[in-house]
Amino acid sequence: MYKYILDTNICIEYFKKRNGVAEKIAQIDFKELCISEITYAELLFGALHSKSVERHLNEVNDFKNDIGTIAITETIKDYAEIRQHLVSNGLSVEDFDILIGATARHYNLILVTDNVKHFSQMPGVKIENWVRR
Repeated sequence: MYKYILDTNICIEYFKKRNGVAEKIAQIDFKELCISEITYAELLFGALHSKSVERHLNEVNDFKNDIGTIAITETIKDYAEIRQHLVSNGLSVEDFDILIGATARHYNLILVTDNVKHFSQMPGVKIENWVRR
């Protein structure tokens, strides 16, 4: 069963083998890891926008096939509640990040991110940062 949902920046650190993320992920059973459809979309965009499109697409798709991908359909109410909270408090966070946070909250997963500042403002979202600098 999933325990962790990886933010896009953590996946990129994993692919680039930077800051200890690959080593940390190697210690975790892949059955406990997942990404949001949003993260998958962002990773695909990054691959298509890169200079090594085919290599990066393969990397993204291989990773996606190794871990789970969670649909955002069931998380829409969480998105609306989180966004309402942020707007009411004068906070601005990108919609894609809110959707990733909403997915973590809805499925009671720990969101692994290096973007602690944005996600810590979202009520009910549990966060870990696996980046070592």
